[in-house]
Amino acid sequence: MDEPDLGGEFGDLFPEKLFFKTPLYDALPLTEHGLDQLFDDELRLDGFCSRCGERRTFRKSAGRLPLDFSFPTSSATGEFAIRCTRFNSHRVVFYYLIEKEAIQKIGQFPSFADIAIDESKDYSKLLNRADRAEFHKAIGLASHGVGIGAFVYLRRIFERLIQSRFFEYKDLEGWDETAFRAARMGDKIEMLKDHLPQFLVENRRIYSIVSLGVHQLSENECLKFFPILKASTIFILEEDMQKKQRLAEESRVRRAIAEFKPPKEEEEPDAP
Repeated sequence: MDEPDLGGEFGDLFPEKLFFKTPLYDALPLTEHGLDQLFDDELRLDGFCSRCGERRTFRKSAGRLPLDFSFPTSSATGEFAIRCTRFNSHRVVFYYLIEKEAIQKIGQFPSFADIAIDESKDYSKLLNRADRAEFHKAIGLASHGVGIGAFVYLRRIFERLIQSRFFEYKDLEGWDETAFRAARMGDKIEMLKDHLPQFLVENRRIYSIVSLGVHQLSENECLKFFPILKASTIFILEEDMQKKQRLAEESRVRRAIAEFKPPKEEEEPDAP
C-alpha cells in the first residue's frame, strides 16, 4: 500500500518546508493529512534557531484550529509557535492563513530572512569573505521575494570562482588573458575544466540560467528556481574545497617523499 501524502507536494518534510524554507505569502497546497500533521500536539521538526545560531529540533508549543473548522471548505487564521528543545525560551512564532486548500505564512518572528541567513552560516567554511557576504545577500533577498537580485549575487560567486582559477593557473598553462576576457563563459569553463569542480563543468548551463534570470525571467520564476541554484552553488563550493584539500595533501606527501633520507647504516668496527 502506498504511504499517504502527509503534506501536499513536500510529503513528510511539509512542516519544515512551510516554516523554515518558504517566504511569507507563498501559498502551499495543503491536504487533510498535512493539516493533521501541522496541528499534531506531538509535532517535532528541525530548523535553524536564530538565537542558538545552530540547527536545532523544535517542538510545537501553541497552535489550534477553530472548533468549527472543516477542511477543505473552511478558512482560518491563527498563531502557531514552536520552541527550541535546547533552550525553552527560544521561540519561533508564525501567523498563518488557511484558505482554498492552501496555507500561507502571513507573519513570523524571527523574520524569515533571519532564519534563512542563519542557514547560510552552515556553509561559511566553504566561502571566502567576499563570497560569504554575497551568498548571505542572495539568501536574504530571496527570502524577501527578490529573486532577480538573488540571482545577481550568485552569478558574482560563479564569476569570481572562474576568474580566480584562471589567474591561479594562467602562467602554468600559458593562457592569454586578453583571449580569456573576450571568451564566452562556456568557453572559459571549457578552458579551465581541468581546474574546476566537475559538477560545474558538467552543469555549465547553470551560468546561462543565472544570466537568463538577471535579464529575462520574472521575480517569481527566479524565486522558483532559486533553491536549485543555491544547492548547485553549495555542490560546487564543496567540491572545490575538497579538491583544494586533496591537492594540498598530495603536495605535502610528495614533498615528504622527496625530502626523505634513509638513515645512514652504522659502520662495522674494524677487525682487530
